[in-house]
Amino acid sequence: MRIPFPERVPINRVAIFAVVLFLIQVAEGTDLYFSVGCVAFILISAFAFNAAGGLTRASGVYVLSYATMAVLIGICYKAYLGEPAQSNLFAPRTDIQVYVGGMIAMYGAVIVSRRFSRKSGLLQNLLKDSDMHRASVGCIAFGVGGAFLIQMLGESGIRLQTAFGQLNQLVPLGIIIGVMYEIRRTGGTRSINLAIMIGAIYTFLLGGIISFSKQGMLVGLLCWLLPVCALRFRISAAQVISFLLALFIIFHYLVPYSQYGRGMVPEGASISQRAVIAASLLEHPEMTRQLYYEAENSFDLSQRGLNAYYNTPEGFWERLQMVSVDDKLNNVTDQGKVFGLLPIKLEFLNIIPHFIWPNKPGINAGSAYAHDITGEAQGEGDVTTGISFSPTGEAYHLAKWPGVLVLAPLLWCMLFIEFDMLVGDLRATPWGLLALSMVSFIAPEGGLTGLIHLLTYGAEILVFCAFFATWVAPVLAIPVLGPDRSNNQSRISFRPKVTPPTPQ
Repeated sequence: MRIPFPERVPINRVAIFAVVLFLIQVAEGTDLYFSVGCVAFILISAFAFNAAGGLTRASGVYVLSYATMAVLIGICYKAYLGEPAQSNLFAPRTDIQVYVGGMIAMYGAVIVSRRFSRKSGLLQNLLKDSDMHRASVGCIAFGVGGAFLIQMLGESGIRLQTAFGQLNQLVPLGIIIGVMYEIRRTGGTRSINLAIMIGAIYTFLLGGIISFSKQGMLVGLLCWLLPVCALRFRISAAQVISFLLALFIIFHYLVPYSQYGRGMVPEGASISQRAVIAASLLEHPEMTRQLYYEAENSFDLSQRGLNAYYNTPEGFWERLQMVSVDDKLNNVTDQGKVFGLLPIKLEFLNIIPHFIWPNKPGINAGSAYAHDITGEAQGEGDVTTGISFSPTGEAYHLAKWPGVLVLAPLLWCMLFIEFDMLVGDLRATPWGLLALSMVSFIAPEGGLTGLIHLLTYGAEILVFCAFFATWVAPVLAIPVLGPDRSNNQSRISFRPKVTPPTPQ
């Protein structure tokens, strides 16, 4: 079995899906304007995805991740439950208008950005096939141990530690490089080696279990899956079953564990304290799961927070949609609470290093928006609350329709052009696949400020990782693998056919 890496979706099948969803929604009592809006959103998303070049380009990944994770999963699950799509929303008309208008603007940004696309990215052809194994081992080794080594420098390493923490995507990159190397080395018969397993276990335990992070639990699987799809690796039945079993365990047991355990971690807890809490909760995973759902069911709709879209608590499904969160933000915006463009300005200023501007101002935009929704004043020290909104939801709150139709597409154009120039076809390089994972996590819930973070720090991460893997990582692998005395070449070569810009 080979998992496809789609460059386009068939519009006729998308249209059939949209019509079926429309009929189900109308039968369940969804208002006609909302159902028609859902059809328009789905069709425009499909056209935008195809125009972008599908998953071969950062713009296509952004369109797909935003459309599915922010909107489509939520409204489809709502239909599955038999509930009208606009129920439990305060401003459903504004919501669907913002989503459709935002997708039209995103489609326009895709068309404009493709006119500036390069045939190959600037970071392509840096890493030789013969250096891939050492690059993988070096990235994983320094990604795991680099922070501890920097801490040994004492106070002089504090600033370096901050910079390293912002750029450190070396373990996920090492996993991606390792999978690509193993597939090429074995002629497509294997995809995993010891270094990959160590990196995946590290991200799962430290980045997921101990940090109570769903994203950390999924990173290892995603970094294996991406090169497997890109290189058209044939997956065995045993691998399919193992992958599905891992997903079941994560979503059935570990997602409730992370949600429940996060509330039990005291502020400023050390790694050892987190490990003790994690061990106690994982000792009886079914009991932890039941405790989480009991806590969720103890709240009525008004007490369930920003994610309350369904009539009853639906656990992880509530976090696979941004409709209810954006709705509450759109509602207060319609009431006159337009935030202004300060978060955009501060996010761009944030790229100035601390050693140049030690006291640069900062803002937790998500926390500020949440206080706009609740009407409570934000305390001076209340800067840690993490609330996520979609890019269109934040754009509307910042400047209403000029934010959705002018500011957002301008930023999307900048991001799409920049990533196209850096990595080009995402399948062609390990950092292209790393960019895919970064974009897919940020697009649905990073807002516009998260988009700017991708535009600035995201680009820095890709450049840093590409040059680190090419020039530094093979040297760091010498203590582990010994000096390189061979000239190992791949048995197979992966050179994806570059998708040319679509004439518009």
